[in-house]
Amino acid sequence: MLALEWSRFIRGDLKDEMPGSERGTAVTVGVFDGIHRGHRALIERIAGKRPLLVPMVVTFRQNPKAALKKPGWTGDILSLNRKLAFFENLGVEAVILIDFSLNFSRITGREFIDLLIRRGNPKFIAVGAGFRCGYQMDTDTAQIRAFVKKAGISVEVVDPVLEGPHPVSSSRIRSAIAEGDLDRAARLLGRNVEIDCTGMTVSFRDGGRFYHTASQNRVIPAPGRYGVLLHGRDAGSGIETGVSVDKEGVFVPLPVDAEWIEFLKSGR
Repeated sequence: MLALEWSRFIRGDLKDEMPGSERGTAVTVGVFDGIHRGHRALIERIAGKRPLLVPMVVTFRQNPKAALKKPGWTGDILSLNRKLAFFENLGVEAVILIDFSLNFSRITGREFIDLLIRRGNPKFIAVGAGFRCGYQMDTDTAQIRAFVKKAGISVEVVDPVLEGPHPVSSSRIRSAIAEGDLDRAARLLGRNVEIDCTGMTVSFRDGGRFYHTASQNRVIPAPGRYGVLLHGRDAGSGIETGVSVDKEGVFVPLPVDAEWIEFLKSGR
């Protein structure tokens, strides 16, 4: 899978490097925090266009809420590295990474869609029913359809995936994790909650390792004890153990170097 920075993508000098320059692309756009069940419904739409079109995701290197220092921001559900791995496993062949900035935030939705058409050669676009883009969210799905109609690009607006009476959303998942209700968070995600330890500050204590989650802006469960699987490096395919979580991070009572921690249950 190819990952490209937005700044290079919009320069338009990537014909030999950019998948889809001849075939065309099937595109979806979003933050994709957590890559939950609703996100996967969008990704399945574009992956289903293979091999005629190249599945491409346009997303953000950093969550815009974090970049704008929005009040109440508690961290990412997934790290960028894990997000890219999920994209690849779901059949995505190209990812365009936007480095969110004040200048980018001032681009209108029409300008954004025009850049996407000129540089990405989309033939199909999938977006969620509530999708909006551009400066002050000035462009909705109906306007996107109107913008791309002359270019012969088809747009599918995908209905939200429901869990109970409400749509699955990153905010609901973040709340469930913060409350320590990891069973509910797992139902919304469609898989167990995890924390990527890559790049975290680590302290060695009491025969184990303490992973300082704040150093990488990870959202973590409420303080308590949880059953987990440790993955990667020393942990191999998975070591089952219990961990302690506090406001600063996660203590693993084993001398293993974990790449990510998969939470198995809510018990505290």
